[in-house]
Amino acid sequence: MGQDASKLSHLRRDIKENGSGTTEVKVEGLQVSDKSIRKLSEALRRNSVVEELSVVGCGVGPVSVQHISDTLCNSFLTCNITKLNLSDNEQIGPEGAESLAAVLETNKVLQHLALNNCDIGDRGLEALATALCRNRTLVTLEVGTNSLTDVSAQYLGGSLKLNFKLEGLSLWQNDISGQGAQRLAEGLQGNKTLLWIGLGSNHIGAEGAWALSQSLQDNNSLLWMGLGGNELGDKGALHLATLLQDNVCSLQSIGLGGNEIRDEGAGHLAAALKLNTTLRSLGLGGNQIADDGGKSIADMLRHNQSLRKVLLSSNLLGDNAVAALAECLAVNSGLDMLLIGDNPFGDEGGTRLCEVLCQSNTTLTVLDIHGSRMSNPVEKEIADNVSKYSSLKKLGSYYGTRSSHSISHTEAQARKLARQRNEQNFARQASSQLSPSHLY
Repeated sequence: MGQDASKLSHLRRDIKENGSGTTEVKVEGLQVSDKSIRKLSEALRRNSVVEELSVVGCGVGPVSVQHISDTLCNSFLTCNITKLNLSDNEQIGPEGAESLAAVLETNKVLQHLALNNCDIGDRGLEALATALCRNRTLVTLEVGTNSLTDVSAQYLGGSLKLNFKLEGLSLWQNDISGQGAQRLAEGLQGNKTLLWIGLGSNHIGAEGAWALSQSLQDNNSLLWMGLGGNELGDKGALHLATLLQDNVCSLQSIGLGGNEIRDEGAGHLAAALKLNTTLRSLGLGGNQIADDGGKSIADMLRHNQSLRKVLLSSNLLGDNAVAALAECLAVNSGLDMLLIGDNPFGDEGGTRLCEVLCQSNTTLTVLDIHGSRMSNPVEKEIADNVSKYSSLKKLGSYYGTRSSHSISHTEAQARKLARQRNEQNFARQASSQLSPSHLY
């Protein structure tokens, strides 16, 4: 605690100088008192240089948030903070959120607010949503992991009808169901400014997918939508396929990882994307897509030249699917990234993939093949050959250049054993180990 207090003291001194050039103030993982936050807030009142304040995982509660809010609400001060991150402070609660709602009502500078894992609940979200109806400066709002329900979704749906500034909204890992997705969809229908929405790890199901697919046909602004871990299934994939076909929406990226999508659902999406020219990234990691679904996607990529990233990690793709994906790379002139790690394909599929990459002038620069069933000698040979004869810049493999998606050799072997014990449940198990950015 003494070391933490000393760090804060030095930080306050730098802030008071105002000429030190410090634009970011980060107090992360320290145990701080309400008194310390009060002094920090007072130092910020006469500082016009600091633009970002991050107090993450420090155990602060509503009293500390009130001190910060008082500084941000005072229009006579020179405080110029545009980005505020108070995530991972579970004691903030609804009361703290209500203080920040007052900031949104009066502050004309703040553009980014992150309150992930702060236990604000529906009551706290209601206050923020009400303020958003009148706010004209906030650009992104992150309220993931806050036990938000369909009640919060209804509040936000109403805000989206009246707010014409917000560009990003993260609702990751809450308790929103299909009915809540319906309320959000109603707000999105007439909204012209929101560029991305993250709904990963909720419970919207096929019902929510249908609601979103209907509303977004009249929305020309949304570019990115994360729906991973939402129990969509093949029926939900079918609903979203209707949205993606014929370029009826403006989406450039969609995340559908960990949704129990099988070959049927993959087929629906592939058929819809054959003529789509707007989507750039398709995330299907951690599903249950096997060879038939993989071949459907491969056939789609023969026609679609617009997709840049396809994520198929942690599915059930065998040699036939990977061979089909390899063949499509010879004629596809747009794909830049293909992630097929943690799939049960073996030497045959891997070898064919290597042959195409080394013999054809493909556009692919990032490939992930880690955690497959290839033998060690074959995987090593593939890594050596593609490094010499292909256009790849990053290879996710124990023997290749490790990208951000690579895993250790020990973990790869452990996953192989897990698949052998229970192959039917492999995709679901593996999806829980992937990072949110990979799935959603």
